[in-house]
Amino acid sequence: MSECEEGQNSSQEGGEVLEIDYDVPDPLADAYQELLATVERLPEMPMQSAAVRGLMQGLELGEQVWCLDQLLRGALWGRTGASEALMAALWWLIEMRREDEYETIKGFFETAFETRRASVLDLFREVPPHQALADGQRLPEVRLPLERDVTLGERRSMAAGPKRTILDRLLMDPEPLVIRKLLNNPHLRIRDIKVIASRRPTTPELLQEVVYHPKWFRRFGAREAVVRNPYSDTGLSLKLLPTLGIKVLRRIAFSGDLHPLIHEAAKRLVKLREERTAPWRV
Repeated sequence: MSECEEGQNSSQEGGEVLEIDYDVPDPLADAYQELLATVERLPEMPMQSAAVRGLMQGLELGEQVWCLDQLLRGALWGRTGASEALMAALWWLIEMRREDEYETIKGFFETAFETRRASVLDLFREVPPHQALADGQRLPEVRLPLERDVTLGERRSMAAGPKRTILDRLLMDPEPLVIRKLLNNPHLRIRDIKVIASRRPTTPELLQEVVYHPKWFRRFGAREAVVRNPYSDTGLSLKLLPTLGIKVLRRIAFSGDLHPLIHEAAKRLVKLREERTAPWRV
């Protein structure tokens, strides 16, 4: 028996209660348990994500959507291993998005819609940021404590260095290439990442650099700052939302400065957590 069926005598699917015979072997439940166990054995996010991709691709599309639904619920309910596996699965979805796997994403979206799994459907929505710079507007150039202009290449080189006075200025650099270099700097701390992710106004490209970095993707504070930034790519924020925990989700659900879809998705996740319903069969 899997964690998601433990202690339950029925499941809800589209408003109908389905009786479950727990004595009948369920290959899909076994695959889900294998996914949890595999992720738990691996030490790094890219390895975990690759394992999730491999296991998921061995399932039919409807079964993959079912597994994502179970991971969402398991993470919200604090099930052992589900939060880590959900993080790995979301990294896989983000990589899928970065690689422009449109047909695959479309298939997930349509299947989640047909099976009425609204919270999974949110993971595949693509929506522009709630706020954006005006046409033609650019973020200001960063001012460094030097008596000359500094090229992009020099700023990238400085972003790898140890000088705190330079790093503090570069946190506000408008170029994603500089931010990408900065995120790899071992001298950076989570408070620095929050400066980058909380900046307003900003651009989706700068916030994406934070999310795309495997170290900072794992940090709760970094993910929360990105989601709570109205300049963030809404589709990306929807993928991060289930990782934020129930207290933050409740606050986001009733915040007034984010995209309406973020509010709606947060409310769905809160309701899911409070109802503790778990569809079992695909």
